[in-house]
Amino acid sequence: MFGRHQGELVKEVVSKVWGELRRNHSLVVNETLVGIGDHVEEMLTLLSVNSSNVRIVGIYGMGGIGKTTIAKVIYNQLSQHFDSCCFLADVRETAQHKGLVHLQNQLISNILTQRCADISTVDEGTNVIKERFSGKKVLVVVDDADHRDHLQALALVGKCEWFGSGSRIIVTTRKKEILNPTEVNWWTYEPKELDFNQSLQLFSRHAFRTDRPPQYYDILSMDVVFTAGGLPLVLEIIGSFLSGKGKEAWEDTLKQLERIPVQHKLIISFRALETAQKNIFLDIACLFTGVDRRIALHMWNGCGFYPEHEIEVLRLMSLVKIGDNNELMIHDLLRDLGREIVCQESVMEPGKRSRVWFHEDAYHILNHHTSHRHAVLRMKNLHTYLI
Repeated sequence: MFGRHQGELVKEVVSKVWGELRRNHSLVVNETLVGIGDHVEEMLTLLSVNSSNVRIVGIYGMGGIGKTTIAKVIYNQLSQHFDSCCFLADVRETAQHKGLVHLQNQLISNILTQRCADISTVDEGTNVIKERFSGKKVLVVVDDADHRDHLQALALVGKCEWFGSGSRIIVTTRKKEILNPTEVNWWTYEPKELDFNQSLQLFSRHAFRTDRPPQYYDILSMDVVFTAGGLPLVLEIIGSFLSGKGKEAWEDTLKQLERIPVQHKLIISFRALETAQKNIFLDIACLFTGVDRRIALHMWNGCGFYPEHEIEVLRLMSLVKIGDNNELMIHDLLRDLGREIVCQESVMEPGKRSRVWFHEDAYHILNHHTSHRHAVLRMKNLHTYLI
């Protein structure tokens, strides 16, 4: 048997190897990026990685502008320079459904590169972060925070001297007000929309798989890009939607784009889906974001769909992505769109909606013996996936 000394040595080796494996696992980033270089240059200046102080940079702006993509690229470039790294994805969603304690446990286990006793309260988690992170130079990304409580629970308020020398924290948010640049070592960055040439290049990559539109689609492409605005997500989805379509479809789409605000332009792609594709998209938006695709396929097969084909259609339209671990992924702006579509089925009565994802709504429906057969059957079909 190992003696105590050998046992501790084994633990130390395993911990270091596990830390290297985590650090070397790059985050998935879209290969059709345009204009990312300027953002990365600005962020590297703000982060000033060579300085020894602890620095926090907040990236703020509207949904779809590319905040998460910028944070991922920076994370991939810099992670090897830190003792420990952690990318907390979809903080708004995670905090809402799993709670702040879950986020704290995720951060602590990633930074300490070992499993530790689960934190049971927010105060306990904050204290562990303050007490045990001081000896580590860490890189932490807090993605899509939307409340000051998220930052407080993760000990990101104040001088943050409990993080090791040279640590860097990046926070992405749609709400500038949760960032407080008056605090010591806080910096902020607002990504600008793509300029026209960058927008046309990104759109063309998705519509034609080239950097420029073909001559006979040149004018139409410029009109669509001008109307779509400089939001990368909108350009990607509209470009993917129009790929392979004839000029009549382009002209009809352009007329629709001219009539609706930028933030609502994503609905055009949804309306063009077939019924099964719409159902699968809404299921992912409401229930299956981050879930292993094989689990969802089992449910959809039981509903009589042909999910492999439908998911491929959604993927080609840039409405859904598949993660490294075979999980279903969707941009938070598209997720919000899908949930808003379902909420409009019955604004006041969750029991009349086709899908339920909030614990409180599910409890209310079941507790009051909802008689709305459609919602109850839908919940049965989802195998109680009320997340």
